[in-house]
Amino acid sequence: MKQDLLKLLQRTLRGELNRTRRRKSRSPWVIGGLTVAIVAISYVLHEPRAPTSAVARGMELTCTVKSVFDGDTLAASCPEGEVRVRMFGIDAPEMGQEPWGDRSKEALRGLLPRRDWVRLRVMDRDRYDRTVAQVFAGERDVGLEMVRQGRARVYEQYNDSPAYQQAEAEARRARRGIWEKPGGQRDPATWRRLNPR
Repeated sequence: MKQDLLKLLQRTLRGELNRTRRRKSRSPWVIGGLTVAIVAISYVLHEPRAPTSAVARGMELTCTVKSVFDGDTLAASCPEGEVRVRMFGIDAPEMGQEPWGDRSKEALRGLLPRRDWVRLRVMDRDRYDRTVAQVFAGERDVGLEMVRQGRARVYEQYNDSPAYQQAEAEARRARRGIWEKPGGQRDPATWRRLNPR
């Protein structure tokens, strides 16, 4: 609703500016009023990032998913503000690891509910200042399901969960996802070292 109003005001301001150029007369009150309205609505629509103190280890947050960046990173809209989430315990192919990165991202999108709540169990913060969290859609651990589908591997450096390890072993045996054939898609950490940002 607010987004539609903002777009309408922007179109109206453009139209008014075009009319004043053609007439060579200016209507400062109309242009000024439209500009103030656009700035005010833009301010209301802006969602601030959640402060670090509002997202502490051990917290559980109920949020909606705003966007998915890749197979293990997403942005969530929470009551505390916007939270950028690095999913706990998994490592998905990077977007440059074609076609595995795209496939992993699409798999994550498919597991996350649209316009419904997800639960974040905050575990830590990473070096990029992202919130590291387990993500649950209903009762389903989304990270575990990504590993089970072969769209991510267990990040053994941080996750020693037997459930995750068993899910990865099953995906390997069934040759699902990244385990479908041999290659560099299996180890995103090695790929990142060879292809620094």
